[in-house]
Amino acid sequence: MNLMKPFFMFRIALAGILLLFTSGMVRAQSGEVLYPFLNIPVSVSASGVGGNSVSSQEQDLNLVFHNPAILSTEMSNGVEVGYMNYISDIQLGSAAFTRKINDRSAWMAGIRYINYGDMLWTNAQDEVLGTTYAGDLALTGAYSWQLSQFWRAGGSLSMIYSVMDQYTSVGLGVDLGLYYNNPNTFFSAGFVLKNLGAEVVAYDETYEKMPWDVQFGLSKKFAHAPFRLTMTVQNLTKLSTSYLAEVQNTDGTLVSKDNLAKQIFKHTLFGFEFVPSDNFLLSLGYNYRRQSELAIAQRTFFSGFTAGFSMRVKNARVGASYAKYHASGSSLQLTYGMDLSKIGL
Repeated sequence: MNLMKPFFMFRIALAGILLLFTSGMVRAQSGEVLYPFLNIPVSVSASGVGGNSVSSQEQDLNLVFHNPAILSTEMSNGVEVGYMNYISDIQLGSAAFTRKINDRSAWMAGIRYINYGDMLWTNAQDEVLGTTYAGDLALTGAYSWQLSQFWRAGGSLSMIYSVMDQYTSVGLGVDLGLYYNNPNTFFSAGFVLKNLGAEVVAYDETYEKMPWDVQFGLSKKFAHAPFRLTMTVQNLTKLSTSYLAEVQNTDGTLVSKDNLAKQIFKHTLFGFEFVPSDNFLLSLGYNYRRQSELAIAQRTFFSGFTAGFSMRVKNARVGASYAKYHASGSSLQLTYGMDLSKIGL
């Protein structure tokens, strides 16, 4: 069997899907207001290459939150916890555990939460009445199965709970993914339908859309060098991602909205990884959309760039990543994982 045949079939499928969505991008809408925490990266492997990855070749359990098809039987009995100091006093955490069912399938249980911290509670006259609280929680179950030697499929179901003061919301979200990984060619690819579902209980009488998305990515390692390149395309449910239709220059003139090239780059994340062994990883990423949005408020060299690393120490895997999500400051993400079977559990 020709080992490259699945690769060409995957490229043809992706081209067809991309053409289909491109034709409807202008009309399609993505609900970016409801449960936005679902789009915050959980994995340092994903965060380090621009903020997302659905095709990573790393054995990182938190990547399953990005693409459920990445879950493999090789991760069995693994546990991973993560923490991020997001913006100001906003904190995000995660935990996941996986076990294989048989030689071809596995399941994972995970949790994500975000605490927005205490906020001032005011009335219509801007009088401070005290403090209030807001937070989000998602409980996730995932399942994956091996379709063939190089192909896996996966799905996950999340129950989402959100609270804003006395208002609460409950939703159900589904991720469906495909993953192709050929170790002979050092090439992998992923495709995901993200956050499909609906709000079951609304904050008030208005039901909002889930932040659903279509994403695909490619990852290629050089055969004779310890380098790997990644590319992830996301936000395919909406062509234009600009917050401003026009931008005013310092001389008062107006610049029209993004041209087609800028719109395409705002959907694309680029990553570079240094992988001298299976036990060590350094990564750099670039997110043009984030850089352009932060440029509205400030101009700093590191806006849009991300960095990360991970390494194995005995039975554990530790990792960290850096990113700038907001003009007010930078974010540091930490993860710790281990294989419980290696300590007799």
